[in-house]
Amino acid sequence: MDVAGTIAYLPLTATALGAAAGYLVGRLLPGRWIWALPAALTVVSIALLVRLAAIQPGNEEAAFGPFVWLTGGVFPALFAVIMGTYLGRALRNRAESR
Repeated sequence: MDVAGTIAYLPLTATALGAAAGYLVGRLLPGRWIWALPAALTVVSIALLVRLAAIQPGNEEAAFGPFVWLTGGVFPALFAVIMGTYLGRALRNRAESR
């Protein structure tokens, strides 16, 4: 797959998988464990930000990979996980109240 395909499909795939994972986490995990997946994605994003900050001037080509993974993979997945988690919690609460 070329660079254009990666940039086009990575955010879509990350969003879809993040929403599905967030829904499952929100539906199945109780209490504080519900924030395990968003916390893990936050740690990954911080690691990628540190990696981007450590790139020296003159070596800007090395920033392309971490930047694409951060903006195209981790951020869409993080936002989708948060929304999926709320959806899973709402559906779990609704099922328990009936």
